[in-house]
Amino acid sequence: MAKQSLRAFARGALLTLCHIILINSLSLAAFGQDAWRLEETLVTAQRKVESAQDAPISLTSFDQQALDTLGIANIADLDARVINFIADPFPSSNQTLRLFIRGLGITDVQITQDPAVGVYLDGVYIARSTGLATEVADLARIEVLRGPQGTLYGRNTTGGALNLVTARPDPSTLSFRQDLGAGNRDRLRLRSTLNLPVSKQHALKFAALFDERDGFMANDGPGGDFGDRSAEAYRFDWRWQHGERFTLDYAWDTSQIEYFNYTPQAQQPGVTSGTPADVAIISSRRFVPYAQDRAGSLSTSQPLLPNDTDIQGHALTLEWASGNNTFKSITAWRELQESNYIEFASGASEEYRVDFSAVTLAADSAFPITFDSAPTRTDQEQFSQELQWLGNWGEHLEFIAGLYYFREDARENWLPDRHIISFPLIETDDTARTVNIRGEDNEIENEAKAVFGQATWTPDLLNKHLHLTLGWRYSRDTRRVTRSFRQENYIDSGDSVVGPLEVIDFRADARRDFDDNALNVMLAYDWTDNIRVYAKVVEAYKSGGFNTRDPDPAFFEEGFDEENNRTGEFGFKGELRDNQLRINGALFYSRISDMQLNFLLPNTISDTRVFNTGTAELSGLELEVVSMPVPGLVLALNYAYLDSNIEDVDDPFTAEPRSFAFSNAPRHSATLNMDAFLPPVGPLQPALNINYGYVGERSGDNSNTVRDAYQLLNGRLSLLDIEVPAGRITCSAWIKNALDEEYVVFVVDNLPHASRAVLWGEPRTWGVDFSYRY
Repeated sequence: MAKQSLRAFARGALLTLCHIILINSLSLAAFGQDAWRLEETLVTAQRKVESAQDAPISLTSFDQQALDTLGIANIADLDARVINFIADPFPSSNQTLRLFIRGLGITDVQITQDPAVGVYLDGVYIARSTGLATEVADLARIEVLRGPQGTLYGRNTTGGALNLVTARPDPSTLSFRQDLGAGNRDRLRLRSTLNLPVSKQHALKFAALFDERDGFMANDGPGGDFGDRSAEAYRFDWRWQHGERFTLDYAWDTSQIEYFNYTPQAQQPGVTSGTPADVAIISSRRFVPYAQDRAGSLSTSQPLLPNDTDIQGHALTLEWASGNNTFKSITAWRELQESNYIEFASGASEEYRVDFSAVTLAADSAFPITFDSAPTRTDQEQFSQELQWLGNWGEHLEFIAGLYYFREDARENWLPDRHIISFPLIETDDTARTVNIRGEDNEIENEAKAVFGQATWTPDLLNKHLHLTLGWRYSRDTRRVTRSFRQENYIDSGDSVVGPLEVIDFRADARRDFDDNALNVMLAYDWTDNIRVYAKVVEAYKSGGFNTRDPDPAFFEEGFDEENNRTGEFGFKGELRDNQLRINGALFYSRISDMQLNFLLPNTISDTRVFNTGTAELSGLELEVVSMPVPGLVLALNYAYLDSNIEDVDDPFTAEPRSFAFSNAPRHSATLNMDAFLPPVGPLQPALNINYGYVGERSGDNSNTVRDAYQLLNGRLSLLDIEVPAGRITCSAWIKNALDEEYVVFVVDNLPHASRAVLWGEPRTWGVDFSYRY
């Protein structure tokens, strides 16, 4: 299936590429070279506003028009739309995203560990992955930067970075926008933005967003339906523009999301932790239904409760320009709270349960264990301060230097005691079951400091076409954690409780310091005014930390060390045919040393230990071809090839050789996109967008975790800028996953009732959008 999909995509991509080249050759003779050209894309990938063609970084950028056309409202919507980029929903909290760029990301989301992909909102680093799937009320641009970002960004990230950029207030004009969207599964979306000039120097901006939709999987058991979601987001901005030298920007944003998690669906029978999960073994028991296809409904054994996520942030940006120098300060404070309820039963009967319900165990052992549906809680707040100095000395030297400070306090509270797993004792063939109970509380204090600088020298040699860049960053991270942990195992016969059979109970306080020097050396050459080639070596590191899945206090307190990435990259960026054809590409090789690898503890389901025993290599290419063969038609092909390898290591528990694989490093990924202005219909201007994304097969540490390749076809038909008495209206009809592809986004292989359970991607969705602008 995966090979057939790849062949089909390869044929389509080749035909598209030939079509782009052929039409360019023919159209120039017919229309002349000055008739049209591709629009310039501006980015802030290097902490300054510049053309994407000038930035020596492999990147993908979506401006406001592209976000609207493609229906991208948040980071999760980027999945299958950006090559070498994966956004996985975390199974225990679908609003939490695991982000991967070029195969590098974080496999287990914990407050004690840093991600490999940094996310920035208007230059402010967002430390936690919780709530990343939420929408920003007034998003203007998204930039995806591939490769380590070691010398310019607030935190040192080994995989890459995402820049979320909002629209700033404009003192020069009054504007208003109202969006209304509706679709299947009771989708309703409202977004309002108002730009209000107060004076020639002051402007305010207000934005509000409401989004509601039902999930695609019903819950036949108690509680809410899987995937049902309701979200609100608000934003306020104030800009003070004092002359041409000083600018003050203040922003406040908040988001509230209520969401019912999807439960993993078991796909096939198997054996996990010695517990058979096959109805043929003991026919008297009712087991979870297995299916290879996406189910329309599953059942919970306990009432399914929603996850509630609240996010709030303040940011103050000051910018002062003097001559050739610009000084910038970014001060920010953010907080989040999440109440999280976990249900992994996969439709199994009461005998097989994986949920974090609160537990009551009577003092009299003649009474069984009772459960109460109740969520766990995560709280986090962060403060950051960044100072930047951008400038140039004469015509030859351009530089940026800065200081960075970050502090974070967070807590994961799993108290009172929580039910984790329970499953029948098959050997006894009676009603007895083993029950695992855990109480846990983790509190952290993280602190990061950094000094960084980068300078680009353009000598008089070769007509000033040569550019040499040197960058350096010193980072120091301090991580503190306090952990209370208690785990007990019982035998519950239904009439009485035996145990605890095993008790682990400890409190641990730990602290570790990490530091790193990262270098960036780059050589760029302007072959012509429209073609640039570059070669660079970039270093970055991911801080060490602690593993909250480790039940041993000694190993938990010891923690694990940092991970380092050194990447070499050669790239080219060119615009041909009078800027009607754009070809960008990058070849890269990354070597990861002291890789942080998770080892499953023997005879457990989810307990792990992290060791710095891995060395890995990643190499590949990224290609972007964009063409405007005739006025009003833009064709784009993006393709990435990624080869990944983690060297075999000896398992510390068995002393046997052990193979690991990158779980989110598809060998092939690609997108095809067409934007076309259709012939006018009277006063109406139709426009058509067709977008196709392909994500290749993703391997795992065993056959159960392999995810097949998938492809998504999306489309949008719009009537643009219909004039009304007080503004303009755009009407659109859209469809996502038009072929209703059934594809897997996450695999769980450690449940007691299933050797493989999966989270499905979104099925076919459709709707209509109306946008009014004044």
